Amino acid sequence: MAEGVGAEGPVEGDRPLRRDAALNREKILRAAREVFGQHGLGVTLDDVARHAGVGVGTVYRRFPDKDTLVRALFKQDFEIRQQSAERALAHPDPWQGFVDFLTEMAADLAENRGLHEVIILGSHSSAHMETARGGMLPFLEALIRRAQESGDLRPEITPSDIPVMVQMVSSASQFTQGRRPDIWRRCIEILLNGVRQRPDNLPLTTPSLGNETVEQVMGLARPAPRQE
Repeated sequence: MAEGVGAEGPVEGDRPLRRDAALNREKILRAAREVFGQHGLGVTLDDVARHAGVGVGTVYRRFPDKDTLVRALFKQDFEIRQQSAERALAHPDPWQGFVDFLTEMAADLAENRGLHEVIILGSHSSAHMETARGGMLPFLEALIRRAQESGDLRPEITPSDIPVMVQMVSSASQFTQGRRPDIWRRCIEILLNGVRQRPDNLPLTTPSLGNETVEQVMGLARPAPRQE
């Protein structure tokens, strides 16, 4: 990606942005996060400009098209997700670390429609996004393994269960159509109670989707060609 944040501030290509340009870029990103979060990725750059209180030309100078803007937002969100996973792995209590990570992820996706469309539904895809989404797998594996080794997480739980669980939670928020946007909190509690290991747990009889199927559903991999 051409855009990013260097040690001394935002950069575009190889050039650091002027202070006013950097401030405008951050203002646009904040506005885009709010607009995409509320309305999904169907909004236009004109909508983002109005919400940011800047001219459309200012938006196009920083982000020549919507895909560029979505990629910049996704990059920020992926970095946030990585930091959340690292905090969870450093937590002295493996179960609480797992709970914190899953709760933070569920909150972001339940409250941000655009982020949900990008991460779970694969609405916007690129090599960078596919690499980033797939790059979360080692973190999920480590979080799950740690919680299972401590005896807190059911042994049947696999990394491919996590996107499905998060989709269930975020769908509950959409189901209420804004009347109870906080219902995801109840749903995540139900799910966490279901995946916690207890002596009286009945075994799960239905296998998980598996990483390959989840990748296909999320647009991370093309399905294998059908054999004639």
